Amino acid sequence: MTGVRALRVAVDFGTSSTCVAVSRHGEDPQVVVIDGQPLLRSSVYAAADGTLFVGQEAERQAAVDPSRYEPYPKRRVDEGELLLGTTVLPVTDAFRAVLSRAVGEARRFAGGAEAGLLVLTHPADWGVVRTRTLRQAAAGLAHEVTLLPEPVAAAVFHTATFSLPDGQPGGPASLAVLDLGGGTVDVSVVSGDDQATAGFRVLATKGDPGFGGADIDQALLEHIGSRLTEADADAWQTLMAGRELADQRRRRVLRQDVRNAKETLSRHAYADVPMPQPFADAHVTRQDLERLVAEPLGRTVALTAAAISEAGLRPEQLSGIFLVGGSSRIPMVGRLVHERLGVVPTTLDQPETVVARGALLSAPATPRRVTAAPATVAQPRPAPQPVAAPWQPPPGQPPTRRRRALPWLLAAAAVVLIAAAAAVALWPRSSTDALVARFDYRFGHPPSWTQTDLMRGERRVIVRPSGAPDGANLISVQQFRLSYDYENGRERFLRELHAGLAETGRDFTGFDADFRFADRPVIHYTELATDTTVEWFVVGHGHVQVSVGCRWTSSGKTSVERACEQVIRTLRITAPESGG
Repeated sequence: MTGVRALRVAVDFGTSSTCVAVSRHGEDPQVVVIDGQPLLRSSVYAAADGTLFVGQEAERQAAVDPSRYEPYPKRRVDEGELLLGTTVLPVTDAFRAVLSRAVGEARRFAGGAEAGLLVLTHPADWGVVRTRTLRQAAAGLAHEVTLLPEPVAAAVFHTATFSLPDGQPGGPASLAVLDLGGGTVDVSVVSGDDQATAGFRVLATKGDPGFGGADIDQALLEHIGSRLTEADADAWQTLMAGRELADQRRRRVLRQDVRNAKETLSRHAYADVPMPQPFADAHVTRQDLERLVAEPLGRTVALTAAAISEAGLRPEQLSGIFLVGGSSRIPMVGRLVHERLGVVPTTLDQPETVVARGALLSAPATPRRVTAAPATVAQPRPAPQPVAAPWQPPPGQPPTRRRRALPWLLAAAAVVLIAAAAAVALWPRSSTDALVARFDYRFGHPPSWTQTDLMRGERRVIVRPSGAPDGANLISVQQFRLSYDYENGRERFLRELHAGLAETGRDFTGFDADFRFADRPVIHYTELATDTTVEWFVVGHGHVQVSVGCRWTSSGKTSVERACEQVIRTLRITAPESGG
């Protein structure tokens, strides 16, 4: 490989930090040092003149006007736009600013060479809408851009670094990857598969979008505030909630000092936090930190156990449990995994760099385009909700247009469909329906079903049969915003959908863009798991798409299919047509 194709770049775009790795002429991956550090802060700052600052530059600019600063743009992937000061910034532009800086630093490291291949990693449960946002943000940064699930990249790195025993007798090696990042926890179980993306297939994935390193920082900050004297209470409240520029600046510096203290506690028994006037400096210990994070870390280990079980394995059958992400440095993480799962986890000196380096090891020397034929297309599952079990369709499973063969589509899959304005505007509702009106959609369901989950950040509602709130039978309804009008951009949508599905590394079957169900047009495909079937339907109107996943076990098939038909028949998108 010569010329522009010689430089390969991998970017692990994280919630709080981004890691960049490069490989020239097939050499081993090297981590790019940026501003003297192996990690680039994922933060952005939108100056009044339109300039976007990234990383440490953004942090320095934040001292001028903290309201123009966003430390965790990845956490806001579903929001469409960010309000930074008086600037309305599309999320795609915020992503692109970080990725452009990352690729620019990689090219500088390589002496100005152009990037032939750019590999972007993403959480395993990101759906098509989120991965499409990532791909759009990277357009034109390299001659080839491809996406790879983070746990697959981590698995590639660890299998290349360690000699792993096979998990089950006669079977391929299976391993669990526990990724504790700045904003989320992601747990995936992967298994060797020569036919899958980068040689690994995702068997199961679980996640917690509400816990990460940033949440640990916040808990430590609140702990410090709780120990102040009553005389300092008013001054603390002003510091935490004050809108004056001076309060915002002091608050930003304090949060940075607290974050530094948390990192120190991973290596030492105590740390001191410099405090602004009129407060005395704070002294925190590792015991303090462990008391604060014991409960959420316990949930994290429980998620790990659930993912392993969902993959049909026991912890002792794994070739290893690998910890990645900056928060995995907390000693308590490895201790809890060992105590509760009976497996000593493996972590490296720089767990934040594992995914980026593994992404390059997974990339072929000659970039390979990933394509998807309609017969194998489907919508990948979204993040952390109940139906995140990966599925494997049986060999030779034919596409089906029959109602009974529908699949499990969870909310993160994304995409709008073909319903014309009139087609989705008015859908009849029976007097026997129980109405759910949330976000920019509404639908009816049987009175014997109840709403059990409401995820505001994901614009998702889950309904289940009454009396069985914890069962596997359920219907998930989730909204996504598009950056363009679906009816006028259908071809673009289908292209992006096909590309996004192919990049998930999963197997799909039965994709039909012209399916009819409950007397209305929908996009439909089938997903089969070990014990459940999920029927996925996607409808859209204007700049809104709604994905409906109907999941049932063999015992619940009849009731779920009837309820699903009622949901689809009555579903109505209520948002205005403009992207706003």
